Amino acid sequence: MITEKVIKACAKQDKNAQKAIYETCYPLMLAILRRYIRDEEEVLDVLNQGYMKIFNKIDQYHFENSFEGWCKRIIINTALDHLRSSKRYKDVFSFDAIMPSHKVYNDGLSNLSVDELMEIIDGISPISKTVFNLFAIDGFSHKEIADQLNISIGTSKWHLSSARKQIQSRLKEAYPDLAMMYG
Repeated sequence: MITEKVIKACAKQDKNAQKAIYETCYPLMLAILRRYIRDEEEVLDVLNQGYMKIFNKIDQYHFENSFEGWCKRIIINTALDHLRSSKRYKDVFSFDAIMPSHKVYNDGLSNLSVDELMEIIDGISPISKTVFNLFAIDGFSHKEIADQLNISIGTSKWHLSSARKQIQSRLKEAYPDLAMMYG
């Protein structure tokens, strides 16, 4: 756990405090970025950019909320900035069609590991994966997602629905028994 003393030392550019924050938060921040970005080199690049922002803005942290949560928000915003600026994602972010949502069953498989589920999520389309992560995992509202990605709320909802369908389809492929149980 990171103490107030370490945070204040980091604000004074103390290298040992920066190292302590980096090492303590590294596993969580890396896991967050891997949900949004597939390429490992890009993940590490965005992670470094995120830490630079954390260290440059640490004096803006006011100890009201969790420090890890504050860092997480900066890392997610850095990932979103990266995705928005990346040429291969630009065309997908401008997609503005709205499709009707369908009922999705939210039953889990008791024998499905976290790694298997993350692999399935990683295989869906990039923009749908981003919206799914923001909504289902990081708790953003559709309005917040729309604002962050510069898309409409309806498009955010469509991408969430699309992500769920893609995940369902991949689960049915990986677990044929699921298709018999849930149609």
